[in-house]
Amino acid sequence: MLLGIYLLLLSPVLVSAGLEEYDEPFILQFINRSQTLDLSSKCKQSLALVYDYLNDIETLTDQKICYFESFATGPNDLFLSRDQDRWVYKGYECLLSAGETVYSKSEHPMHYCYTHDDDKDKRVPAFSVCIPSPCADENQKLLEEWRRITHPEATEPITFTACTRSRHEKQWFELPIPIADFGFNMGLAMLVVMATIFHNMRGEDAKTWSARILLAFSAKTNFKKLIALPKDPQSCITCLLGLRFGSMVWTLIGHSFIFVQAYMENVEEFKVSMVDNFFNQWITNFTLSVDVFLTLGGTVLSYSWFRKWLKNTSEEEPTWTSWGYWLRFYRHRVVRLYPAYLYTLLAVTLRISVTHFHPMWPPTDPAIQCPKYWWQNVLFVNSIMDNQCMPWTWYIGTEFIYYLLSPIFLLSLRKAPKVGFILCFVVIMLSAGLNVESIVRNNFPPTQFLWKQPEIFNPNFIQHHLELYIKPQYRIGPYLIGILLGYQLARYQRIPVKPQQSNRYIITMWSIALFGIFFGLYGLYPALQGWDSIAWRAYHLLYGALHRDVFSIGVAFLIYICHTGIGGPVNVFLSSNFFLPLANLSFSAYLFHMIPVVLTYMLVPFPIYFNTQIPLFIHCFVQLVITYFFAIICTMVSELPALNIERLLLASPQKTTLKPIPPTDSELQLKTSEKA
Repeated sequence: MLLGIYLLLLSPVLVSAGLEEYDEPFILQFINRSQTLDLSSKCKQSLALVYDYLNDIETLTDQKICYFESFATGPNDLFLSRDQDRWVYKGYECLLSAGETVYSKSEHPMHYCYTHDDDKDKRVPAFSVCIPSPCADENQKLLEEWRRITHPEATEPITFTACTRSRHEKQWFELPIPIADFGFNMGLAMLVVMATIFHNMRGEDAKTWSARILLAFSAKTNFKKLIALPKDPQSCITCLLGLRFGSMVWTLIGHSFIFVQAYMENVEEFKVSMVDNFFNQWITNFTLSVDVFLTLGGTVLSYSWFRKWLKNTSEEEPTWTSWGYWLRFYRHRVVRLYPAYLYTLLAVTLRISVTHFHPMWPPTDPAIQCPKYWWQNVLFVNSIMDNQCMPWTWYIGTEFIYYLLSPIFLLSLRKAPKVGFILCFVVIMLSAGLNVESIVRNNFPPTQFLWKQPEIFNPNFIQHHLELYIKPQYRIGPYLIGILLGYQLARYQRIPVKPQQSNRYIITMWSIALFGIFFGLYGLYPALQGWDSIAWRAYHLLYGALHRDVFSIGVAFLIYICHTGIGGPVNVFLSSNFFLPLANLSFSAYLFHMIPVVLTYMLVPFPIYFNTQIPLFIHCFVQLVITYFFAIICTMVSELPALNIERLLLASPQKTTLKPIPPTDSELQLKTSEKA
């Protein structure tokens, strides 16, 4: 004990983002002491070679520096905060010290091992060490020794350890499961090629069911669907095309600017530059992009549903007990989501996440987490549980839950519009109230702080993410706003002669839209700066409860403005046919986008040094191109073929008879955008 305290007092300690780093002599003393522990002979031999390896003429200076910098201790709660990126950074330093490359295997592989306990007091330290791979199975003994000489006052038994290796034991092309997945993908690609050739040779006049099923995979057919507007122009709210693609780009940029922190050396400068610049909030508050998706989802569902039943039709309207109709209603949603979702889940879990020569960070590695938690994604319950497999897909599970509940609001609005509006308003307010209760009880910030966390708020980022941020009951407001918007747009569509709007009306509508968007996007600044007084505390609470709803109202007014013919050049831009295929690919792009976000940062030289945002935006552009390349593949081999097959096998016969209706503003929008 006295020796441990003596070594601690003698060792120079550097503090970096809350982590304590130790100098080279102190770490070498730890390695020498470790050789006296009850370890295997192979582990002891590899520890004895560490000094010679690091000082070998063939070992780069950066490798040696990274090795010693990877040893650290720090507050336990940093594993729960946004600053956990510093632990990930230490891990990559350890992996870099091994000297692995894509094309050559190191003779001195390393394991980065760490221990922390989520349930302990935040003052209890966490520890990390970089050890030779032959010692990986005995990492707990080495972590206990590291703790003994750095924090001898910590006496609780270590109950959890985890490691990540500098190189996969076997590369993906040496393993049967990734090879099988690769073969499955090649089979799907060949099926698409065969279907396209068959389509070119025989045309679309297929007489047998097998031929029709084959044609469902034709790239010629499906590519036309990607770039073609609906046959019925009234069924399309054209400004949603640009909004959907823009939200996808916004989401990718936000995630890219988050994940680069784990690879960045001067991360504190980066965080300060992001948080202190008022206009950077379009990035630091990018999680509002999900609320755009939720608003669009509710709008499209409601508009298409009400548009059908507001027409003159002989088909019997669904009621609360129309079980067959509602089963078909849900079946179509599952067919819409499952093919691309399961295809991505399999590809990311079985092959893509293991294609790099070394693993990802274990807590977020799909190859580790998805074999345990895949069923949560398949059942769309990941957002109400721990959300550990492909964490970015929490939104899909949350929106599916809203879809399950949507008939309550659709039928209420259809049968008694006033009751429906009151019901939607009450649920939105209840959701806002739940936000207030959770924020007050846990001292959460108004939203997820992904760069820097003011001290006035609870720093437990993971708790905030799991208990509030992804839970359906806290996020339903924007979806219901979308449902109300779709109802209003469908009613507007039925007006034979549209009224001429006054300038006051147009200015008022634009003012509401811009205020809602601006407040939602930039109203976070006082919380980012940690302004603390009774008045500001009240403001933080109000913003946390309502900012997503206010932002969604602003987006809803923007959509209404564009669709009703007073959007001007904004509507022309958002309705451009250029956005049509990109918007149609957005679901598959969302599923895949996190893979290139991480991939590009793993492939460039480590570490990244921040000077300006320009190199990061270049990364974002490359990531976006890769994302849409994967999205095209996913859409062509799974999403569109499944919808084609559903139409062939499961679609019920059409019974609707409609009276002709006059041209509408929707048609005028399409003509305007085509001319533009």
